[in-house]
Amino acid sequence: MQHIREIEQDGLLWVNISRQTEKELVAVQKRFNFDEQDIRESLPPFQRAKIVKRPNYYFMVLHFPVFDRTTRRLGFTEVDFFLSPNYIVTIHDDKLPTMETFFNECRKHPKIRQQFFSGTAVHVLFELLSRLLDAIFPALLHVNEDINLVDKKLFSNITGKEMAEEILRLKTNIVTFRRTMQGHRTVLERLIMYSGRELDLGTFQNYINNLREFTNEIWHMLESQKESVNALHETNESIVSLRMNEVMKTLTIISVVTFPLTLIATIFAIDANGRPFVDMPFGFWIICGLMAMGVIMMVGIFKRKKWL
Repeated sequence: MQHIREIEQDGLLWVNISRQTEKELVAVQKRFNFDEQDIRESLPPFQRAKIVKRPNYYFMVLHFPVFDRTTRRLGFTEVDFFLSPNYIVTIHDDKLPTMETFFNECRKHPKIRQQFFSGTAVHVLFELLSRLLDAIFPALLHVNEDINLVDKKLFSNITGKEMAEEILRLKTNIVTFRRTMQGHRTVLERLIMYSGRELDLGTFQNYINNLREFTNEIWHMLESQKESVNALHETNESIVSLRMNEVMKTLTIISVVTFPLTLIATIFAIDANGRPFVDMPFGFWIICGLMAMGVIMMVGIFKRKKWL
């Protein structure tokens, strides 16, 4: 099958399955006698990150972020690992270029294949995880750039709705990122705790330390980004509230200023005897002058009260 490819070197086997469908998974189940429950969990929908120790292998589920440049939203994809001392089986949906790059390097270059296909299959697993985690940092930097861009736009003339949508997108991306990465540390520590001598993890202590540093650094960056976007959200809410108060203030002042003008016009519009100024030659202009004086007096009072 074209979606099932493999590499073998010095008794170690890497089977890479780039499509999560029942056809491919049933084929690999029959070959390696995997537990039926693990095969079901390798099919969509996504499962939680976890590790399970079986009699002849370890089953791991990890998630990795995937950025959609069209929608500018962050999603995630699942990678399932079946690990034993002599083989590793990876199952994914072909959304991680880093995995394909590493697989093709091992397949095409004997020196690279010989370098990583030594010891147990954990060597391939740890190198693959190191590369996948290292590939996450550009996405983190992209989120930082978005945060800085929103920060610069925050006090511009962009409408509150547009800015709120930008901040909401950022918050959603960070929440998705955190959900994607929160299981990595737990799975790694449990792999170390569950593993026996057959995996020979002591030989790969440098890898373990690097993976711990990667996951901790990624998590700390996500914590910082979460705090930053929350601060942006609160600042935007304050700006929107301030602008709304200014609008209400302006409308209130207009209402108060026009009220006496409306009152004067209504009084002089009453059809009754003895109306002053109405029948005079310049009565219209006198009434207009009274209205203008009313406006000037109201504006003067507002300025004295520092309402304007």
